[in-house]
Amino acid sequence: MLRLILGPRRACNKSNILAELLIQMIYPNPRHLRAFVALADTGSFSLAAEAVHLGQPALSQAIAKLEDVVGVRMIERTTRSVRLTPAGEEFLVQARWVLEAYERMMLRGTEWAQLRRGRVELLTVPSIAHRLLPALVREFTTAHDGVSIALHDHADPILRQRLERGEADLAILTQSGPASSPTLLPFLRDRFRVVLPRHHPLASKSTIESSQLAGERLILLRRGALLRSYMDAAISGLPFAQEPIEVDQSSTLVGMVEAGLGVSLLPALSCPSPALKSVVSRPLERPEVSRILAFALPPDREPMPAVQAFVRSAFDYLGGNLDQLPEGCELLPASAQRVRKFLAARAAAPSVRSARPVKV
Repeated sequence: MLRLILGPRRACNKSNILAELLIQMIYPNPRHLRAFVALADTGSFSLAAEAVHLGQPALSQAIAKLEDVVGVRMIERTTRSVRLTPAGEEFLVQARWVLEAYERMMLRGTEWAQLRRGRVELLTVPSIAHRLLPALVREFTTAHDGVSIALHDHADPILRQRLERGEADLAILTQSGPASSPTLLPFLRDRFRVVLPRHHPLASKSTIESSQLAGERLILLRRGALLRSYMDAAISGLPFAQEPIEVDQSSTLVGMVEAGLGVSLLPALSCPSPALKSVVSRPLERPEVSRILAFALPPDREPMPAVQAFVRSAFDYLGGNLDQLPEGCELLPASAQRVRKFLAARAAAPSVRSARPVKV
């Protein structure tokens, strides 16, 4: 221990510096170091005790403990003064360095706790990334400008694989397990709608039943895509005169509808913006099909304060801006107790099962 503290400071990498710092913080502890530095600065036990908010007996005990741990006398006491021994003078240089590093370390930790520093790696399905996250991220980072958010939008199966591997702090995915699962926090119901050209005869209706699509050419995502299972749930059992056109991307699907090649089904968050005048969407009824979007945490990881704050901020923002949700989306409120339970859950790896359509 004495060699580590009093020996010359060697060139070393960051990990060695950290290891040495941690050893020095254990023996002696920062309270003893502060007492020693105050005594060296003031040259007086009474002034040093006042500076570190200790009684003189406690200060004397701290110095004695420090000398005992180090194994060498560092303070010479006389009736008129207090001065450092040669060992004490060299120790003082390292003590100041350790205390400065300790204060920096504690400050960094406090900044994370107080949301002045942090980072959120967020996985999300693309429709959320496109329609809702810009507003959520803007709201959160405006309030916490020291926290950065990195977004990664993926198809649901890839998203789940990355979450299982612990490659993110938080995910927004399609709920596949029971609503009561403590590892998921549902927050949005996203209903499916019929997407069709503006001048299509069905565009004049306020709602469309699936049976009214029997004579239409459907444009669907290719089998294997998560949203295709929801589409199939909506049109199950209907007779079709023409085989559906299958595509890989929702944007391609919308382009086909815009070109007048057929009609389609999409969740509200994936439907074209009303600003696209050539394509409209109408609510699907009988059956009504919807997906539930939920927050999910990676397995066996404690959510950092920034992650907790982002989840709460999302509920607050969406609850205060319901009029900005796309038509067909419904906020699923969560009590403060439910949010706390979710954030406290230390989950096993989440299921990678495909999400089941909610069919009414």
